[in-house]
Amino acid sequence: MAWRHGVDRIWIVNVGDIKPMELPTSFFLDYAWNPDKWNEDNLRSYYTTWAEKQFGAKDSKEIGDVLRQYAQISARRKPELLDQKTYSLQYYNEADRVLKEWQDLYAKAEKINSALPADFRDAYFQLVLHPIKALANLHEMYLNIAYNHAHAKDSSLSANTYADAAEQLYLKDSLISLAYHQIAGGKWNHMMSQTHIGYTYWQQPPFNKMPEVVRLQDGLAFDTTTALPSPAPPSLQLVPKTVTGNVFYEKDSLVSIEAENWTRSVNAAGIKWKVIPDIGKTGSGITTFPVTAATRLSAPSPRVEYDFYTSSTGHAVVNLYFSPTLNFHNEVEGLQVAVSIDDSEPQVISLNKEDKNSISGIWNTWVANNIIIKKASFPLQKTGRHTLKYWMISPGVVLQKIVVDLGGLKPSYLGPQETILDKNKK
Repeated sequence: MAWRHGVDRIWIVNVGDIKPMELPTSFFLDYAWNPDKWNEDNLRSYYTTWAEKQFGAKDSKEIGDVLRQYAQISARRKPELLDQKTYSLQYYNEADRVLKEWQDLYAKAEKINSALPADFRDAYFQLVLHPIKALANLHEMYLNIAYNHAHAKDSSLSANTYADAAEQLYLKDSLISLAYHQIAGGKWNHMMSQTHIGYTYWQQPPFNKMPEVVRLQDGLAFDTTTALPSPAPPSLQLVPKTVTGNVFYEKDSLVSIEAENWTRSVNAAGIKWKVIPDIGKTGSGITTFPVTAATRLSAPSPRVEYDFYTSSTGHAVVNLYFSPTLNFHNEVEGLQVAVSIDDSEPQVISLNKEDKNSISGIWNTWVANNIIIKKASFPLQKTGRHTLKYWMISPGVVLQKIVVDLGGLKPSYLGPQETILDKNKK
């Protein structure tokens, strides 16, 4: 975007430490050298290209894929900002799903490591294996702390088991850092010493601090039950067997949509919709090109449409999940989009007019959560098929996800999983 708007003389990036930021720093420099080379269509191949330069062609595809997955899921929240409350234990199986993602990724990375020539092992540990291993361990520690607190609240002695596991994982974190510091005779000693557990503010506290766990002297056994399979949502019965394109349905009084999976897109005035791969917290994102297009407050304006089916009527709240961005046009209303359901009048939504400067409290929250969520309300007067329309007004806006809340949306960090029709099961 900077390049297309004519900012082509000096780009500045806050790297922090060059190590361990080799991959993102390399991308920044390579992109700055030739912005036309890399785009949304070939972006994923950069990981393979970079891995080949470091480790040769033989394993570059597998290593590149691991690095790409790491880049996406690690961007959800910075390690030092994680805690036991980040992901929901109660809703959408969120905390356990996230941990499984990390454990599966670590297993892939470790499998590659075991097959690498010895000469590559030190570099691979620093560039690939260490960040994945460390973050998988950190997520597991916080999940055990979360379970410890939940079971202690229920006076369950199993809380002590989770407390033991959390303390072991806290110790393991320091041993993972120690392994990094001892590589190549201590060449990179203390590079991983910055506080990342118990973090409260910039470089505070000056050392890691084990989060509090609860231990019980006696208590009741924790009753567990086997969850029964959920019945098929009634809205599925309303979807015609002949339906084509991506279609979504109500489940548990909501409809969840990954923005990239539109039912149809409508381009206009030379402006096209494209997918930005892996930019979303749970998928990709969509935006319009060219990024230098003029703001459009009247028809015809480009839009994407999402067909969805509901068995409910009444009040619908549309939650739009955006990638954080500054009000780079410095407009009073900030960057804008519009949304409508069926034949309702489109509602104009300001993405970031609340942010008056880049160090405001709201901006800090957006960056920490790596998301901006905006809402619009509409009446649903019938069951069955509906169409949500999302309209471009300002360029440079990236939409990640949409959740239509019909009264069932629960608090979580990532939002509910997508309720897209699997036509192979219909």
